[in-house]
Amino acid sequence: MASLVFPPWEGSLGSIRCGGVFICYERGKREAGKRGDRGWAASVLIFPDGKTQSFCVEGRTPFDYVPGCLALREGPLLEEALLGLGSLPDLLFVNATARDHPYRAGLALHLGFKLDIPSIGITRKPLLAEGTLPGNKRGETSELRIGNQAVGFWLRTQDNKAPLVVHPGYRIDFEKAKEIALFYTEKYRTPQPLRLARQLSRLLRAGMIRPSV
Repeated sequence: MASLVFPPWEGSLGSIRCGGVFICYERGKREAGKRGDRGWAASVLIFPDGKTQSFCVEGRTPFDYVPGCLALREGPLLEEALLGLGSLPDLLFVNATARDHPYRAGLALHLGFKLDIPSIGITRKPLLAEGTLPGNKRGETSELRIGNQAVGFWLRTQDNKAPLVVHPGYRIDFEKAKEIALFYTEKYRTPQPLRLARQLSRLLRAGMIRPSV
């Protein structure tokens, strides 16, 4: 997957359905994740008119936590949450890396490729890549590299707030990833589809809402 070349996404941000997907686990566990851990996953779809649709699932992880193999642990529940929407997003935010990965194919790339959805990973810090922090103004960036390869970038989504790492994933290049990330962070630091999915997954874990099925 890491060696494949994909056609670039050419969608228009004002007319697409953008999705976000997030999974969380039981609180307080100190050991590495194990097969059979409980997980709560939520997907959110934001329509061009601002309306939203969501789908929530609870399940058990099919794989231990193994560095570099997160797609095997989290992918099935995230995929189930997305398929539950009935209509897949035109674009997807994932709480995961893409090229910043031991095999240059992290969960954000993997999930987008599997479902054929252009994807962007968003994380609070890089996994393996290194690079200096950007300036303090919204929209400022700085490249993240593994050796000589650029694999992602820091992006300041709000003035004077901590930057996020943007991971261009399936069919998304660096320039487009920046444009998309800024488009969906007009009010908040985290892209709105991912932010809403994170909120729902945590509410699901807390028992404040029920799974959609």
